Formats: sequence, C-alpha cells, structure tokens
Amino acid sequence: MRGSGLFRHNSWIDAAIWAIAHAVNDGYPTLYLALLPALMIRWHFTESQAGLLAGLLAVTTQALQPIMGIWADSRGGPWFIVGGLLIGSLGNALGLAWAPSYTIFAVVLMLGGLGNAAFHPHMAALVSQSVLGHKGRRMSGWMVSGMIGHILAPLAAVAVWQWGGKFGVAGLALPGIAAAGLLFSSARTIPTLSRPRRHPVKVEWANIWHRGRAFFVLVALRNLGIASLLTLLPIVWHQRGGAFTQTGALLAVVYSLGMIGNVLGGSASDRWGPRPILIGSLLGASLAAVGGAIGTGTGWPFWLTVAVWGFAVNGAGAVLLVYGQSLFPGRLGMASGLTMGVGNTVGAFGAWAVGIVAQAQGTAVAILVAAGCLAIAVVPTLWVGSTRTTGGASGG
Repeated sequence: MRGSGLFRHNSWIDAAIWAIAHAVNDGYPTLYLALLPALMIRWHFTESQAGLLAGLLAVTTQALQPIMGIWADSRGGPWFIVGGLLIGSLGNALGLAWAPSYTIFAVVLMLGGLGNAAFHPHMAALVSQSVLGHKGRRMSGWMVSGMIGHILAPLAAVAVWQWGGKFGVAGLALPGIAAAGLLFSSARTIPTLSRPRRHPVKVEWANIWHRGRAFFVLVALRNLGIASLLTLLPIVWHQRGGAFTQTGALLAVVYSLGMIGNVLGGSASDRWGPRPILIGSLLGASLAAVGGAIGTGTGWPFWLTVAVWGFAVNGAGAVLLVYGQSLFPGRLGMASGLTMGVGNTVGAFGAWAVGIVAQAQGTAVAILVAAGCLAIAVVPTLWVGSTRTTGGASGG
C-alpha cells in the first residue's frame, strides 16, 4: 500500500519500522533520569551536577542537530538514522553500566547523544515531507512513538537495575541494535529528502533571526523549565522518602500524560493556531509545578500534580516543531535541527543554574524558579506568528 494513508512514500511496514525505531531511539537519553538518585549516591555528585548533565547531553543531542539537519538536507540517505540509533543505544546503555565516575559518564553520555542528533532531524523531515495536510496532528502522531519510548525507558531502567545490575543495564543496548537492524533491512525503501535540483534555497540568516528570535527565546525558556523539573523530579521524590523502585513509574506518568497532551495540542493547533495552545500549555505547566513545590509527601496529590504537569507541558511539543519548520521553507532538515536544537540547548544549560539554586536554597525554591521560567515564556508567544500548523511546514 504505497501512496495512500499517512505516508506517501512508504508502506505501512516501513511506517511501523519508523515508529518502532523512533520509540527505541527516544528512550535512551532519558534512561539516566530514572536512575539519578542511585547515580548520585554511586558517584557522589550534587544537584547542580545533576542539572549539568542535562546541559551536557543537550550539546550533542540538541546543539548539533542543526549541523546534522543541514547535512541531511544536502546528502540524505538512511545512514543518519541507522548509524545514529546504533551509536545512541551503545553509548547510553554501556555508559550507565560501566562508567567508573561522573566525569566519564558525562563524556559517554555526550557521545551517545551524537547518535540522537544524527537520527532526529532526518527522521522528522522525512515525516513532515511524507504527510498530506493537518501537519500538527500528523507530526504529533509521529511524536507519540517517541513518547512511548520515554514511557517505557524509565520503567525498563529501574527494572534491570534492580534485577540485573550492571549487566542488565548494559543489555538495554539490545533493543537499539535490533531496531537499527530493522532500519538497515529496509534501507532501500527510506527516501532521501526532496531537494531543489537547480536553485537551492538560500539561507538568509539575518531574516531568519528577525522572524524567529521570539520563537527561539520561547523554546529556550520552555526547555529550561522542562529540563530543570525533569531533573528535580526524581531527586525530590527520593528526598521525600519515595521508593526508588517507583521512580520509573513516576517518570512514566509524566510521559504518558504528556503523550496525550501532545496529540490533543497538535490537533487543536490545526484548528486554532499555535498561540492559544502555547499559552495554555505554559501557564498550565507552571501552575502544576508550583503545586508540586508547595506540597509535601508522596501520596496521590503529588502523583496528580506530576500527571497534570506532564499533560500541560507537552501540549505544545508538536506545535513548536511544525512552527519551527515553517520558518525555513525548503530546508526541513535544518528547520527540525534548529527547532529541536539551539533553543533547547540554551534551556538545558539553564537546568545547571537551577540545580545550583537547589543545592543552595533547596529543591522547593528551585522548582519555583523553573515554574517561573515557564510562566515568563508566555511573553515571547505574543510575537510568535499565529499561522495554523496545517500548512505551515509544507517546506516545498
């Protein structure tokens, strides 16, 4: 069945392989979060160093995505996703299992992030190029597969840590190797990106900055809040006496509700445009984070607050990606890389600063700081265009 349904260029078998690979790939960078309390004890590092991990990981998983995206635009081919998935799976799993210190783990984590940077821009651009209409809903649907990986990864990490120790954690590389093998077996069916043959699109950086500066500020502030709160969540849980075995379940709740929020937000943006979805997502996530900061204990109110935060903060995920692509017509790989790269990296390093606040003033104050960043991010949304996502990323 080619030329119909969700994907124009691929059979449903190929589409299923893409989704499986995306789920497996996106699970790897989140593995360490579920194990963060145990790693802090194992390598004796502080909250600020925990926040620094988010920034260091973003250097390779996010900051290098524009370069990988430009490379994908000019070269194309399946090796970005096949090789990227293989590198990411080996780096993240083996680093968690065998790294002897915080410093070495940070280096290996960054190396594993190179695979993620190679995988994402090419895949996101292929999906955007291969769908017909309603891009917000379609892109959010593809992003669901990645969020399934986010849901399963923390559960798997805690389980193998408890039952298999280092060898069990090292075994987490196997799903990535298997998924890379599936992609390799279907490599001939993976299309290259459509590129102009005679007149390539000229990238006018001054115009891009003029049109997109408010957008990048929005992305940076949003990701600062997200990266900080995701880092603080397992730490707060551990400080309040929560069981380590439930850390994975806590993160799975965040990502499960986030998946629902992502789908609903993408569909709503097709109808009402990105601005109301962005504002609602940011304010809802900020209020939920404040509720978590002022609460105590690990009972159902805490779980409910975490669920609401996960739902709210992910409601704008697909909206941001598609709008970012609309800023760069004809350069979908670069657009995906910049959308998921530059602003996210700046925001992730902000998690280091929030970690310093947590170390000096306590985690409750740090959560309030992160919540404030989400609220402040509403301001640049007033300058973000209101084009509906249905056709905004056509890319030509």
